[in-house]
Amino acid sequence: MIASASLRKLSAGLQRGDVTATELAEQTLARARQSESVFIRLNEDLVGEAKAIDSARNSGQQLPPLAGIPITLKDLFNQKGEQTLAGSMVRKGLCSIENQDAEVIQPLREAGLLFAGRTNMSEFAFSGMGINTHYGTPLSIWDRETARLPGGSSSGSAVSVAEAIVVASMGSDTAGSCRIPAAFNAIVGVKPSYGRMSLSGIYPLSPTSDAPGPLANDVDSCFLLYQLMCGELRPDQSLPTIQACEPENLKLVVPQCRVLNDLDAEVDAAFNRALTVLKDNGIQLEFKKIPAIDEAIDMFAKRPIVIHEVFHLHHEMLETHSELYDPFVYQRMMSGADISDQQQLDRYHEKTRIIEAFNQQFRATGADALLYPTVACIPPAISETDTVDKMRTVNMRCLRNTATVNYFDGCSISLPCHENEEAPVGLMVSAQNGGDDKLFQVCAVLERFIKQIR
Repeated sequence: MIASASLRKLSAGLQRGDVTATELAEQTLARARQSESVFIRLNEDLVGEAKAIDSARNSGQQLPPLAGIPITLKDLFNQKGEQTLAGSMVRKGLCSIENQDAEVIQPLREAGLLFAGRTNMSEFAFSGMGINTHYGTPLSIWDRETARLPGGSSSGSAVSVAEAIVVASMGSDTAGSCRIPAAFNAIVGVKPSYGRMSLSGIYPLSPTSDAPGPLANDVDSCFLLYQLMCGELRPDQSLPTIQACEPENLKLVVPQCRVLNDLDAEVDAAFNRALTVLKDNGIQLEFKKIPAIDEAIDMFAKRPIVIHEVFHLHHEMLETHSELYDPFVYQRMMSGADISDQQQLDRYHEKTRIIEAFNQQFRATGADALLYPTVACIPPAISETDTVDKMRTVNMRCLRNTATVNYFDGCSISLPCHENEEAPVGLMVSAQNGGDDKLFQVCAVLERFIKQIR
């Protein structure tokens, strides 16, 4: 029932009596127990919670539409009664049991969604690859014989959906951490506009860039979680639909920037095939230069915002518990010690300038959204990351395209656009800050057409 399903379909099935919450919970736990390195912790009470939902529904109690559907949570969201480890060993002995949910998680609980478990992630969310030396590295759903990276940092969240353990999950995105694992696992991943979602109760990586976001089999499921998270949808309301958008009224721009350089052959082929399908279905496509995107790439590669912030967040733990950190994560965090407060202030000013330039250039195009590949490569083999230098190279390649959106505080959705049986490739659809609602409309149209490929 869960494989290729959606939140809306499961909701309808529960209300018709085609399936029970107990059956969904049992299937979820069975699949979760067969998975490898996907979870930090499973909710062993899931079936009992589902039975309570079924009992209430059978007694005629009015329940929220999504009540009884299991989802998963990335291990950096505070969850009542759980520790928030953020994929680390360091916090295991330092953090207490949380007494309340993160602000974006509370409405999901009120909607009756069941939390099946806390998913694995890059330690402290500080990698686009999804490697975790403490809890194991979940594998990309594709080509498991080779053992390929799942993408990070929301690795377990994406794989939990791709393996049909759940239909949707919660992740976070600071430089691509929802969209990269979505692309590497053939699902949908959303990075909301910076500032659209509360960060209260979420273990931080970068307070100036973090954005919690949903991952799911489809755009509509992401939309429903997004609506709950930002308070647009009350938990007990009927499920809204994405406003219809006519394809012939859409204008999409492919930026002529470095985001199109150095693409794997599979990525280049899938991306251009997707463009052809969209054009054939009446969508206006244009190719234009947007210099601010290349500026964002330069800043991310040479003057990143996150390093200084994460060093100051972790400096005490780095001093007292260095041996408990993944060496790659430790080394990256320690590099923040070399950045002065004045240099960081200059970087904030530079980011502000890039945001202003991008917004002006985006508006000048008249585009509803931008299109470029989510990641320049298909999921790399884990064997390609066997040295620190190789890890740096692979990590930067994974993050290059997605990080641009975080550096102009925009919103972005990754859609799978490869053919069946091919390596997974993501089509990234992005817009300026505040354009989230229109972005969902655009992606609902694009998803319908791209499914012709798949």
